Amino acid sequence: MLSIGIVVLAGLLWLGVLFGSALYAERHPRVLAVQWPYIYALSLAVYCTSWTFFGTVTQAARYGWPLPPTFVGTILLYVFGAFLLVRLVRMARESNATSLADLIATRLGKDGWLAATVTLVAALGLIPYIALQLKAVAMSFALLTRSPGNDALPAWQDSALYVALAMAVFAMLFGTRRASAAEHNRGLILAMAFESLFKLAAMLALGVFVWWGLPELPEVPPVQAPPSTTYGFLPLVALGVLAMFTLPHQVHVGVVECRDERHVRTARWLFPLYMVLMAAPLLPLARAGGAMFGDAVPSDLYVLALPLSQGQQGLALLAFLGGLSAATGMVVVSTLTLSLMIGNHWLAPGLLRGGWLRGTGGDLRGAVLAQRRIGIVAVMLLAWAYSRLIAGNDALADVGAVSFSALATLAPALGFAIWRPQTPPRAVIAGIVAGFVVWVWLLLLPVTMDARGVAPAWLQAGPFGIAGLSPDGFFGLTGWSRLGRAVGVSLFLGTAVTLLVMGWRGVTPRRLDSRGFDAKTLRDAGRRFLPRERVEELLAEAPRSGRCPA
Repeated sequence: MLSIGIVVLAGLLWLGVLFGSALYAERHPRVLAVQWPYIYALSLAVYCTSWTFFGTVTQAARYGWPLPPTFVGTILLYVFGAFLLVRLVRMARESNATSLADLIATRLGKDGWLAATVTLVAALGLIPYIALQLKAVAMSFALLTRSPGNDALPAWQDSALYVALAMAVFAMLFGTRRASAAEHNRGLILAMAFESLFKLAAMLALGVFVWWGLPELPEVPPVQAPPSTTYGFLPLVALGVLAMFTLPHQVHVGVVECRDERHVRTARWLFPLYMVLMAAPLLPLARAGGAMFGDAVPSDLYVLALPLSQGQQGLALLAFLGGLSAATGMVVVSTLTLSLMIGNHWLAPGLLRGGWLRGTGGDLRGAVLAQRRIGIVAVMLLAWAYSRLIAGNDALADVGAVSFSALATLAPALGFAIWRPQTPPRAVIAGIVAGFVVWVWLLLLPVTMDARGVAPAWLQAGPFGIAGLSPDGFFGLTGWSRLGRAVGVSLFLGTAVTLLVMGWRGVTPRRLDSRGFDAKTLRDAGRRFLPRERVEELLAEAPRSGRCPA
């Protein structure tokens, strides 16, 4: 057991090192210019969150997967489909997009309601995933210090609350020091690359320990992958492909922050190699933990319990810091990205309509930064509240799969944005809503009911007694796993509804001026609280994405 003070001090020192690396990148940009393709490729490993560090060990223990299926999908994408990422990079640069919502809305009519809808789905999908990071850090902290579980403590004693607040401060230090979101954030990218190297080193150190540092363990039968009625290998592979396009933090790092599309060529081999190295120790960790602990220790915590059982407290602390690093990287980029989307597509339109910015003298920087900070704090507190709700579910892998599948419902909208930009925004909104609603019915509702031990009759028999509409018997797709059924049906329905609404009454897209935004709307709103000369200046400087300059 380690003292709470030592663990907290080590965590704060590591976060300080990360922030120091970010400052170095911002103050010495030319020093890193030659290495930037490799830094960019390593920063993509923000994808490897605490779900990778802890939760994929559970997947390996359950099913015997030597390589997480989400990794398989991502590797296949980078090896065979990197041209799609290059195309997204070009589109983001041409439209000056700073987020997934910007990218979709810019290509599809610059519609504010569409951007707000994408932001809503992104928030609903990302908040549970951020909660997963908080829960993972809190669980590992409790094991390392022998502290009581957070579900047994009042809210003010919950360590996850203070982790959330610390990460919120860290995210604000990274993302709210300047108003412009269109500039490349070199400091953020270098910090993510640095934390990626650190967590890889921690995972490989654990692998070396398991391979050569453990005593002879009793022979256990090979793990047989049981048939999964909830998840399944192929649906998770598909989510691994879609994750590169639908996870807002991954889009931010991989697309928005890509300074040169040629850097994707380096990432095409370096990022898959990174994932293979990160995954190599997972199955040995799972088998060693199963042989040594059985069900006495949650499989999510094998990475800490194994070194602690052998008195290797230094290695256990390194593993904790690796998990903290993995969680911090994801949380910082996710909250920054969500705060940008919330500020641009929820708060700013309301402030413009209500005249709240009257009297600013045309200087919107303070309001923009305030919006961003409010968004970061709100997201972190919501994630912490969600982590309290799922305190009884000890499987991090389950929460990760649910979040991935929720965000995957945005894939049809992005597909229309890429290949059919003339699609009416109203049709795309209808598709997003339809896909998300059916995802809630087919996956979120039954998984939540199972976790709480509740099985209402209407959920099993279907609404109005129609078994073909029940979550587990939806249109006779009983041979599919719940995840596969939810992902497949939501993608199909989202696409189909979009096409149907397009053809209904000849809906046509809104026409915009040559500058790429609705100038009349911006001019009318601006005249309510800005001098006329400032309005014209904003119109001249407004990015092609149609957002208020930030």
